[in-house]
Amino acid sequence: MKKIFLFEPCIGSENVGDQIIVDSIKHEMHELFSPSFCIELPTHTPLSNRYMYFLGKSNYKFILGSNLIVGDLNPIIHLKQWNLTPLTLPNIKNAILIGVGAQQYNQKFTFLTKISYKWLFKGNTLHSVRDSYTEKLLKNIGIDNVINTGCPTMWSLTPTLCTLIPSKKAKEAVLTLTDYKPNPERDNHIIEVLKQDYSKVFFWPQGHRDYSYFKTLKKTNEIEIINPHLSDYDNFLKKHEVDFIGTRLHGGIRALQHKRRSIIIGIDNRATELNRDFNLPVVNQENISNLSKIINSNFKTEIILPKTNIQTFLSQFNINYNG
Repeated sequence: MKKIFLFEPCIGSENVGDQIIVDSIKHEMHELFSPSFCIELPTHTPLSNRYMYFLGKSNYKFILGSNLIVGDLNPIIHLKQWNLTPLTLPNIKNAILIGVGAQQYNQKFTFLTKISYKWLFKGNTLHSVRDSYTEKLLKNIGIDNVINTGCPTMWSLTPTLCTLIPSKKAKEAVLTLTDYKPNPERDNHIIEVLKQDYSKVFFWPQGHRDYSYFKTLKKTNEIEIINPHLSDYDNFLKKHEVDFIGTRLHGGIRALQHKRRSIIIGIDNRATELNRDFNLPVVNQENISNLSKIINSNFKTEIILPKTNIQTFLSQFNINYNG
């Protein structure tokens, strides 16, 4: 029986979006993971050398997505996200990236970070990255064994599934907002438009502080709150024919997985790059004045998946992609 280490961003995370990423990867990799003994380890909390020594060797190590590529592997700066040090770096050696992306634009790699990444990831095994921006970023520092597969949360958004996503506006909507990128003017406008265009609006707090931020905004009293758990969100999406509108990227992708029409408000590099590479339905926050017009228009969801790249990556593990 194979022994596999899964380094997961959802352990110790304040963002349920990390659970959506991990859940999607486990679904896509089930042919390898299901018959194997998988040990789940965090990327958001410091690694313990003693515990890793206790766990021993593994057949595979996988890094399960999220924004882990940074310009400076400084454990003080990245206290809550891939807190690596020279002492713990060997624990990640030979790990394989799945749908990992760059944390932000215009990152300049420090000398030590370049050396660390090349030592960790350069080799014969192909790594899966989330977008062409991350692919180019890593190739520019000499890591050529990377392939742009898109985020694994999108791999199930096949042409067949996309045809089942309504093109017309639903009667109700589910909203998400992002506490760490607050913009009251933008977000009050979103709420005002949704209350005007939909008979009922729901709010799902994907992040720990999203609800607190939501309550600082105007006209929120009549908006119904969905419990902040992925299972509750999934059940809601199964039972309610809604549109998704919001700034939480993976909340929007999860809605698409449930065949719900989605308009993701792009507030960072992730949504922008996924829209550019794969036609994910994203409206840049700079164009928020057109939101009502977009909501009331008919549009098809047509995700352009890099099927060949996905299959190339998965074939390393004898997994067939059904996209």
